[in-house]
Amino acid sequence: MRNLSNAAHPPWCLRGSDCAGRNDLHLSRLIGTAVRGDEVIQVRIGLWRMDVGPTPPSGLLLELSAGADAERWPIDLAQSRSLAHLSQRLVRRLGPGSTRAA
Repeated sequence: MRNLSNAAHPPWCLRGSDCAGRNDLHLSRLIGTAVRGDEVIQVRIGLWRMDVGPTPPSGLLLELSAGADAERWPIDLAQSRSLAHLSQRLVRRLGPGSTRAA
């Protein structure tokens, strides 16, 4: 694969060292999700796209870390949409201050 021109980058692509390299992988900035900042597991979320084939696979990129150890999990678009819908539904079941299990 080759490096892509700036015109081929999605608007959210960082165009850094991780972008459009050997695998033509585009990554967005990761956004932290911690509310208080003292959580044991830190979660960050972003976007990814890999430029292969006629329909490039894309979706959400989850980064989970505990201390210095971080793992990144690319989730495809169909699963990303389902995760967004299901997580909203499950969180609503908790409600404010609720401790009910989903």
